[in-house]
Amino acid sequence: MPEPLADAIAAFLRSREVGNATPATLGTYAYNLERFRISSGIRDLAEITLEVIEAHLAELRMRVKPISAHQPFRVLRTFCKWCARTGRLAADPMAGMTMRLPKTLPRVPAVENVRRLLAACDQTFEGRRNRAIVGLLADSGLRREEARRLRIADMDLVALLVHVRAGKGQRDGVTFFGQATASLLRAWLAVHPDPRPAAFLFCTREGLQLGPTALTRILHRLSRRAGLDRRVGPHALRHFAATEMLRRTGDLELVRRVLRHATLTMALLYATLTQTEIAAKFAAASPVDHLWAGRGSAASSRTKSSRNLLKAAESAS
Repeated sequence: MPEPLADAIAAFLRSREVGNATPATLGTYAYNLERFRISSGIRDLAEITLEVIEAHLAELRMRVKPISAHQPFRVLRTFCKWCARTGRLAADPMAGMTMRLPKTLPRVPAVENVRRLLAACDQTFEGRRNRAIVGLLADSGLRREEARRLRIADMDLVALLVHVRAGKGQRDGVTFFGQATASLLRAWLAVHPDPRPAAFLFCTREGLQLGPTALTRILHRLSRRAGLDRRVGPHALRHFAATEMLRRTGDLELVRRVLRHATLTMALLYATLTQTEIAAKFAAASPVDHLWAGRGSAASSRTKSSRNLLKAAESAS
């Protein structure tokens, strides 16, 4: 008897839950698979074919950006592999199918816009909390869910670091913040309704944890209040933290470690955004320009030799 697609999706989600997927990942799987089930009109799992999947993805591409269509592609690919591996499908209908991921650059808020976000927070209970949120996200590059789940005990205001529990990929980690953010956090903790170590760092007036979309809504309201042309969200502040660190240090490994990326891939993407600053730093640190630096009175004649080298290189090209 054919297995209903809805039952196969439910079984897949249970397997991901047993595999320790995060609630956010489970929500992504559930949303995209249910959208596929409804839009395709398929009732039984056996009806899934490559043509049906391609039609669904093509229809999505007409309504959303290419990068947004890549997520349902990845979800369906994972689901189909699982169905084939568990014997629910005789073969994986998406085997060999590819979709190129667009290489788009993240949108990064300007320094002045982050200043305006902070200035838009008043001295009320919510204002102090929101200013601490902006400061911490812009300084440490925490992800939205990581910040939402923080407990007061996770913050070390002396060592200026944050213990991140069960971050992306269920990995624990550590990230950092500066003295200015520490001051914002102290001002917030002075009015925190439940300052016990086990309490949530960012909460409501009743001491309850903020909802899943609360940080985004708070930042969007502040963006409007600050008169920004574009709304700033939690992930935009993560991009801000990365690019500002890279502008000031040129250190890709530092950015990778602070933002806790597994590889340098994302740090290299940020490097594209800061290439002007990196080029300026290189101009001051060029190895060949400094071959004769610090040689006293001979330095000027060596500089002339360096120019000659440059002319020779240009004529050779």
